[in-house]
Amino acid sequence: MKPIKAILLLVILSLINFSCKKDINGCTDPTSDNYNVEANLDNGSCYYHGNLTNWYDTTTRDSLLANNIASVSIYLDNEVFQNFDPNFIFWSSEPECSNTTIGNWITMEGTKSKTVSITAKAFDGANVEIRNWSQTITINAGECELYQLIW
Repeated sequence: MKPIKAILLLVILSLINFSCKKDINGCTDPTSDNYNVEANLDNGSCYYHGNLTNWYDTTTRDSLLANNIASVSIYLDNEVFQNFDPNFIFWSSEPECSNTTIGNWITMEGTKSKTVSITAKAFDGANVEIRNWSQTITINAGECELYQLIW
């Protein structure tokens, strides 16, 4: 076969191969939790996560116990997120915030940043609310945010 015919044949075969490539819908962002390496058309299905770690030190623990606090509930966007008994959970200093050790997974569908409302409510033994703390926190994909409870 003459060289020009061989080159022309290769070009034609390449064009056929490229034109037969199928579109694959999916998440095309490699930083997402559901990245699809085969996808070549982003369909908006990407989702992300961040972590939120609640903590308090021994001073707050002692204050909770001195005020007869039997339980603390953490609400995230008005839904119970975590409950704990101040007798058993405490850190003597700020914990390391890591996505792989401690913390609570926060799903952020379709966005890399999410602002949430966080409320901590302290209850006595009769389940009467004694005190609450509220604030907003922005959680970013792939990051860990700390929320310190202070009495």
